Amino acid sequence: MKETQFDRSLLVSDYAYHIIQQSFQRFVDQEEEVFQDQDPEALHQMRVGMRRFRTAIQVFGKAIALPQGVNNSSIGKIARILGETRDLDVLKQDLITRYQPLLQNSEQAKFEKVIHHLHQKRGQSFLKLKKTLKSDRYQTLKQSMQDWLAQPTYTKIGDLPVLEILPDLLLPLICQLFIHSGWLVGTTIQTGTVSLIPFENSDELHQQLRKFSHFLHDLRKQIKGVRYQSEFFADFYAESYRERVQEFKQIQEILGTLQDHVVLRNFLETTLKESLDKVLPSIEQAIQEDANVFWQIWQPLQAQYLSSEFRKSLRSFLTEPLT
Repeated sequence: MKETQFDRSLLVSDYAYHIIQQSFQRFVDQEEEVFQDQDPEALHQMRVGMRRFRTAIQVFGKAIALPQGVNNSSIGKIARILGETRDLDVLKQDLITRYQPLLQNSEQAKFEKVIHHLHQKRGQSFLKLKKTLKSDRYQTLKQSMQDWLAQPTYTKIGDLPVLEILPDLLLPLICQLFIHSGWLVGTTIQTGTVSLIPFENSDELHQQLRKFSHFLHDLRKQIKGVRYQSEFFADFYAESYRERVQEFKQIQEILGTLQDHVVLRNFLETTLKESLDKVLPSIEQAIQEDANVFWQIWQPLQAQYLSSEFRKSLRSFLTEPLT
């Protein structure tokens, strides 16, 4: 693709096929290793591949004519099963490497109970995952895509040059990102003006995290789609575009760490049936310290993405691909 990427005759259909085939193959190639369950990285890569594939279907949806069994809903149901098992792998790694060394002797017994429960839950989740990958739903999805890749079909949009409609492909997800409620967590609004809650008001900020973490989790999912979409078209823009892609990745990782804390707290309190500060105060203290670090890193990015000038500049930049 690199040899023709700036050829004004490069069609949407050709580029859509390239991205979709690449994304599809990325998760299919991981199947065998996922079944073996020896390396958690295989499951991670399969999950990422599924998400990239889902984003590709969304971005090129107007240009491709897919089989009925291949749609956002069917892909999402399978991706969620992958995500459940992957989240437990991340949780186990965090508990053992990040939090276990912090424990007091009095907390060890409770922690061992948590790890035992985690092993059981992960085993059940993996059985569910294997069942899903052997299911008619997944096999139909895979076969339908293989058939489409062998004989792809497109709409009339697919006959247009990529460069002609590139901004129209990119801007929808970007604009949805800009109006996401997650950017407003940790802010106040008076007479239409948005202000960040000062970092010194840490208690209020922590309350915002506990109350509105679901908005930030959803923002993370939105930013993932924007990141993958942006990576699809990185070769069509100036180098500064790649810097923006890296920033999307940074935001995703920051919000990912925050979501890991939410999952961790919920899992621990559900397993032990008590508030975290009572049963594992060392972990509670570590989470609070990480929350302080989160706001220090997050607020400059948050201020940038709340800026109307920044949004205007990014929207304008996306309308000017390299020619």
